[in-house]
Amino acid sequence: MSGGKLCGFALAVLAALVPAVAIAGPASGAGPVRAVFRGVDFDISQGWRGAQSCVVFSRAQVRCYATYAEADASLGYSPAADPQVAALAAVPSCASGWLCLYADTSGQGRRLQFHDEYWQYLSAYDFDRETSSWRNNQGSSDPGALSLYNRTTAYPCVANSYVLSMGSYDNQAYAVWA
Repeated sequence: MSGGKLCGFALAVLAALVPAVAIAGPASGAGPVRAVFRGVDFDISQGWRGAQSCVVFSRAQVRCYATYAEADASLGYSPAADPQVAALAAVPSCASGWLCLYADTSGQGRRLQFHDEYWQYLSAYDFDRETSSWRNNQGSSDPGALSLYNRTTAYPCVANSYVLSMGSYDNQAYAVWA
């Protein structure tokens, strides 16, 4: 299958599996999202307070960590044991069962991790227009998606794949479906 046909196929599958986000555009969601970092509870939409990785277990439970290694350990994940990371050093670390968004290209910068099957607005996590790369390390039948300011259809985050640079879609995501 050619690249164009594969992309079209991925969009068709994604459209069938992921409900559309409101076309009206981004909204703030249902109030502030509380997170915990170093034992302090805070509204994450107001900044990360020095954290580098935040894990969204649910809208009611967000844990932030000073390093990727701390977040990975909390999920029982080791990049050294990840077959994709072991095979290709450029693959960003992301625990099994999660969709990871990165503020910088090549899986660098702040990392935000999701696994819930509903649309979540990134402004609630101080990550609106900040996604530059991603990795979807969920099961093969679990696609993710990003809703972008400059697109009318969802941008697919194909299961078991990653993008090191979003190119012209860089810093355009306002919602995520994991």
